[in-house]
Amino acid sequence: MNIQGIRISDSKDNVLFVKLSDILEEIPYGFSLCWSILFLDGTPNQGEGRFLSEYQNRINKSENGLRIDWKDLKSLSKKYFQMFETTILGCRDANLLHRFDDEKEMYHTCDIVIDLIDCAFWEVYSKDSVIIDNLNRKFKEIEILYRTRP
Repeated sequence: MNIQGIRISDSKDNVLFVKLSDILEEIPYGFSLCWSILFLDGTPNQGEGRFLSEYQNRINKSENGLRIDWKDLKSLSKKYFQMFETTILGCRDANLLHRFDDEKEMYHTCDIVIDLIDCAFWEVYSKDSVIIDNLNRKFKEIEILYRTRP
């Protein structure tokens, strides 16, 4: 089975302007999934610096990422002036949230994978084509992606 994804690279003056919160808005049932952040790097909004720097360190050094609920993930997404890189997993089964040795396995195991790569583009993979369709309609500079089963 192939997993469908989308690469989003909407930018202005060569700067990606799509934020995590823009992507999360297109996940209609995010509250029903379990979430984990595997990696996070970015510049927090003014006044959020020390807290978010410590939080990023906890995430990046964690054995299996840091679990976060939907409400807190949406709140966190608005606390960054700019994100540089992140990997976020969403699964119906919390036991499936961990770091994967094989990226292909991650894409096929999790219901949603959200990656920000080098502050250049977002890649979102989902077992639910509705999410990919929503993102496709919302953004302009996109490429549809597929991951084949490992």
